[in-house]
Amino acid sequence: MGVYERQQKEKKILEAAVKLFGGKGFHYTKVEDVAKQAKISKGLVYFYFKSKEDLYMAVAKKGFEELKDLFNKAYNKNKDKKGIEIIADLVEAFLSFTKDKKVYHEAILYFLGMLEPYNDESERKNMNGLVLESQYFKKLLDSHHDVAKIGIKIISQGIKDGSMRPDLQAEATFYTLWSMLIGNCWLQGTVHYEPKDIKISAESWKNGFLKLFFEILKGSQQNVRYQPVQGKLF
Repeated sequence: MGVYERQQKEKKILEAAVKLFGGKGFHYTKVEDVAKQAKISKGLVYFYFKSKEDLYMAVAKKGFEELKDLFNKAYNKNKDKKGIEIIADLVEAFLSFTKDKKVYHEAILYFLGMLEPYNDESERKNMNGLVLESQYFKKLLDSHHDVAKIGIKIISQGIKDGSMRPDLQAEATFYTLWSMLIGNCWLQGTVHYEPKDIKISAESWKNGFLKLFFEILKGSQQNVRYQPVQGKLF
């Protein structure tokens, strides 16, 4: 089997997995389901991906690649714009990504959620061994910061061009905003439910969220002077 044919087989399996993970979820999807969807044998799926967990990590890696491409496009195609304008475009693109590429986004969050126990040796031993053995999990450990590095460049540009507050520290600021965006996605279901005793709706929350998000970067009219946070995150 040639290299091109192998790549096409892998692509076909991955596309089938994305469709099934997106429709049935990781827990209820079986390897034989993926094989049937891809119209290949179960054994051939295992030839390319050692387990269902390995396959899901491959989906997470593909998701990070698409997210990195999204960040790169926002940065490289808009260098004539102010940093704050690039971030505005990026936020809109990211929120669309979480809806249009939901299966990738969920796989990314799954991976990120495993980093805390992985970094603690006492907890790592309790993690799913099939995940730890996945070649894609290992590749993600080395590459998942690539997205952050681009975001930090954009924040740095905004500080330099004056469109963002000069007292910001680029790395800490990016990770703060990144956590806000991830939290926004996690809580969408809660806000859409609209509990009667809390005065909130999806639209009002989105407007309030974006207002606060950009006030962090630009400062409000009654902005308090903050001491810059020092230090590097990597």
